[in-house]
Amino acid sequence: MFDHDGVLVDSLTVFTAVFTAACRDHGHPEIATADHVVALFHDNVYDCMRAHGMAPDAIAAIIADTAAALATAPGLHPFPGVGDLLRGLSPWFDVVVVTSNESAVVRAFLAREGLADLVHDVLGVEVDGSKVNKIATVMARYPRQSCCLYVGDTSGDMLEGAAAGATPIGAGWGWHGPALLSAAGAAYVAPTPADLLAYVLEGAPTPSA
Repeated sequence: MFDHDGVLVDSLTVFTAVFTAACRDHGHPEIATADHVVALFHDNVYDCMRAHGMAPDAIAAIIADTAAALATAPGLHPFPGVGDLLRGLSPWFDVVVVTSNESAVVRAFLAREGLADLVHDVLGVEVDGSKVNKIATVMARYPRQSCCLYVGDTSGDMLEGAAAGATPIGAGWGWHGPALLSAAGAAYVAPTPADLLAYVLEGAPTPSA
C-alpha cells in the first residue's frame, strides 16, 4: 500500500500553493507556507486540521477546493524511479494507493502518467477520512497475507499505518524526511524508490523475461 502525495507524486510545491489558497479563501490565512502545510501531516491530517481550530465545514471546503485545483494543476510528476518501482512490484503484488486525496485526482494522475495499469485500487478521502480504517479495509481483503506494508512520507502515515496493523515503511524522499519517519516508528526508511523495490523484493524470485 502506498500514500500518494510525497510518495508517488512530487507535489509539495503545487499542493502548498493550492492548499494555502483554499485555506485563505475559507478563513485560515495563517496556513501560508510549506512548513505550515507539512505540520498538518504529523498525524491524521483531518484530526490536525480540527486541532488547529478549523470547523468541519471549512475543512470540507478546503479539501474540495484543493482536490479541484489539483485535478487540473500543471507541474505534477512522479518522483524519479516511481515508475520502475511500480513496474517492479505489480507482477508480484496488488498495489493499492491509500490517500487523504480524492481517488479521482489520484486515478487521473496515474492515467496521465501511464501508471494506472500498475495500481490495483485507490482508496481516497471519499471512502473514509481515516487512513487507519482504509488500510484495515485493504488488509481484510488479504487475510492470508502475513505482512502488509504501508509506504508513506509523513509521521502521520507511520502512525496510521501502525495503528491499522500494517508495517509502516518510510519514503525518505518525501515531505517529512528520514529522521521524522524513523522517530514516528518506520520499520524501514528507503532513501530512494529503487531501495524500496529492493527491500520489498528481497528473497522473491526474479520475474522471467
